[in-house]
This record gives sequence, C-alpha cells and structure tokens, in this order.
Amino acid sequence: MSDFSDEQLQVICEAAQVIACECPAHLVDLFRRVRQFRRYTQEDCLVLVPEAAATHHWLSDQMRPLEAALAQVLTEFLQREQLLDAQQQVDLAKLAQRNRQAALRHQAAPS
Repeated sequence: MSDFSDEQLQVICEAAQVIACECPAHLVDLFRRVRQFRRYTQEDCLVLVPEAAATHHWLSDQMRPLEAALAQVLTEFLQREQLLDAQQQVDLAKLAQRNRQAALRHQAAPS
C-alpha cells in the first residue's frame, strides 16, 4: 500500500487516541503534513507565485520520496500490528476490536 485515503488516516488517528501509545497518530500526522505540503507546492504556490514554478516543482519532487517513505513506514507498522487485511487495506474490524480491548483495559486500571 503506497497511499492512504484521508478516511483511513482518520480511522488510524482515532484508534491511536484510545490506546496509550500514540505513535500511529504521530506517524499519520507526519504523513499528512508532508502530503499536504507537497499538494500545496503543486497547486496553491503555482497559482500564487507562477514565476517560481520551477522551484515549487522542485520542492514537490523533493517531497515525493519522503511521502513514499512515510507511507511505507506506516504500512509496515500496520502489518507488524496485524491491522491490514488480505488486500492490504486497514482492517476496520481488527482496529475496532483493538479499540474495545484498550478501552476495557483503561477502565479496569486502578485509579
């Protein structure tokens, strides 16, 4: 999986807020920021500063490998956590089950 939909990223973030470790949410945040910046350089900057098109194309090109690397890390993380289905999509059922288990552990923890 080289790309995540905005909906998949949101689901991962929401799941991360339930569990103690927020690494998935931080990883998704990094991925989103790089993706948004690359889109910004491709779209907004080209309209705002057309005379700097070469620079903005260069910036976008520089961000592409970073975005791909973060997507790969996120994919491998989800694989390690067994949260991808056979089609390499986020397994929402497993994610929901993890969320329930984490919420129950949190409720059972002594105050």
